[in-house]
Amino acid sequence: MAEFCKQFNDKSDSLGYVKDIPLSVTLNALSDRSFTFDVKSPPTSYLLKKAAGIEKGPDSPNADTSAGFVTPEMVYEIAQVKIKDEGRWHLPLEGVAKSVIGTARSMGIQIRESDEA
Repeated sequence: MAEFCKQFNDKSDSLGYVKDIPLSVTLNALSDRSFTFDVKSPPTSYLLKKAAGIEKGPDSPNADTSAGFVTPEMVYEIAQVKIKDEGRWHLPLEGVAKSVIGTARSMGIQIRESDEA
């Protein structure tokens, strides 16, 4: 356990992540008690909430009010972060961006230019 924590901290530091950012980890435990792991980027929902400047989404699904908004540029930046995850390198950036947009919509976050009302 202590060895995992040490390796995880080293790897997340080298990737540029700071404390209190949630990260996904794929852990492979082997029968000889050794392990391998892969640190992935923060969840899309976390990145969207940060970009929109909100703490949480709407209280009820399909709410009429928007929880916040992000710009297409923010969606593109989030997609660039997410495409670096293992298993996504072969996907087109546009496909990853569409996935980010889908997550935003499900969270009640609108995609719009910053100068729109």
